[in-house]
Amino acid sequence: TLASWIQSLTSMKHTKNLILANFNGHLVPTIEAYVLKLSPEIFYHPKLRTLSLYQYILQDAHAFNNCRNLKHLELLQIFAEIGVFNEVISSCPSLEVLILQIFFFNPSGHLKIDHKNLRILSISCNQIDSIEVRATRLDILSIENILCESDKVVLEIPRLPFGRNYWVAGRLFPHTSINISCPPQKNESSGMARPLNNVTLLASLSVSLDLKNPREVEVLRKMLAVWTEKMIELEISFKNNNSLGEEGKSSKGGANNKLWEKAEPFPNADFRVDTIWMHNFSGSSKEQFALASRFVMQKTVMKKMMIKTSFDEKKKKRIEAAVAKLKELPKGNKELSIECF
Repeated sequence: TLASWIQSLTSMKHTKNLILANFNGHLVPTIEAYVLKLSPEIFYHPKLRTLSLYQYILQDAHAFNNCRNLKHLELLQIFAEIGVFNEVISSCPSLEVLILQIFFFNPSGHLKIDHKNLRILSISCNQIDSIEVRATRLDILSIENILCESDKVVLEIPRLPFGRNYWVAGRLFPHTSINISCPPQKNESSGMARPLNNVTLLASLSVSLDLKNPREVEVLRKMLAVWTEKMIELEISFKNNNSLGEEGKSSKGGANNKLWEKAEPFPNADFRVDTIWMHNFSGSSKEQFALASRFVMQKTVMKKMMIKTSFDEKKKKRIEAAVAKLKELPKGNKELSIECF
């Protein structure tokens, strides 16, 4: 009955988004009723783009055979062998969004995600031997929970070159990394606002952006504004990009100057973070200093502001001079420490 219903939705009604959710109660991996039994290639249809499964056991990946049609896949509270998950993921080569909240029957194995079109990846799983992620176009990586040794996790994600190590006591600290670079879709103002709906906002965030691009700054403001609880760590990597976007060219920097001249806090009066780490801080950029000074004076940073220095002697002196000026500013939190690292 379920198979016939799915086929009628895809083949006859050309359904684009399909959600299958098991609401029999708390998922017990030993109960046969939770096993999702479907015929091969049932999720293949050119019109089907999004598939979400909730609280099932997968014994094989046959239903996903030849699923090059899927752009968005969510496996939420799904039990399976690691090999089954690998086969499901590899059977969907066109994926742009992959959300995984998965459980392995046997932790001995290697989870592999290798997708050239993947833009958003969110992972939460139980104990596993090793994980490999290769995604050349990935702009958002959200890791809620991984029970795996840090040296057994390989991340080849060139668009997310961040420097912090979020493993604490053998566990990965819940973390989201975002590269604010993808251009806005048609009729979409922020470019990153809609994709953020697909990931969990975790205790720490790494973000890469160009402060001379008003669009990227606005996306950063919107991202930080949605954090309702105090963030533990915020890592900002400034892009070394002196070219302005169309907005910057048309305003000759006016839009950016007006942004930093505003009296209201950035991103808002409620956002709080314990520690901020800043990479590629030039020491001479007005935009970078303006952002840092706002964080210092408006009670945004609770404990530490850490700014990475440079091996280049001239640049190092500029950075140290900027840090000295930041230390002289009136601090929103008297306990705030501002240092180079």
